[in-house]
Amino acid sequence: MGEGVNCIHHVVWCIKPESMAGVRALWEEALGLEMQDIDLPELGVHVMIAWEAGIEIMSPTYEDGALAQSARDFLEQKGEGVYSVVYNVENLESAVAKYAAHGAKLVFQEDIPADEVEDRNLSDDASGGFAVKQALFDEIFGIRICLQQMSSE
Repeated sequence: MGEGVNCIHHVVWCIKPESMAGVRALWEEALGLEMQDIDLPELGVHVMIAWEAGIEIMSPTYEDGALAQSARDFLEQKGEGVYSVVYNVENLESAVAKYAAHGAKLVFQEDIPADEVEDRNLSDDASGGFAVKQALFDEIFGIRICLQQMSSE
């Protein structure tokens, strides 16, 4: 997993709900990763993640949620595969404005306070104490990017 700014933090794959067991077996048994389950009904997805490897697998398992329809659209149009690359930036607001100025369309934005980062198990860092801001853009020039700012509170 990338740390700091101006680097890739992790890669997100989107898969069909019925592929979850097979994908888990692939990553855990074939590659030796321990996948952690995170259920995010407010986003409409279930996630398996291996923080140390920078791997996130998401699946639209709910009818509603902030990312459910985007994930279903992705699966319908492209099939299973890399959904987005999460890229750390120093200043999310500035990066969003600059990225959008190049024609990128904002799909989803979320601010996660430090206590919610811990509650949702969104970190492997036991010390916690940081907030996460994210902005997911639709695909442009062949890549869907999620800009992310991590800051201590």
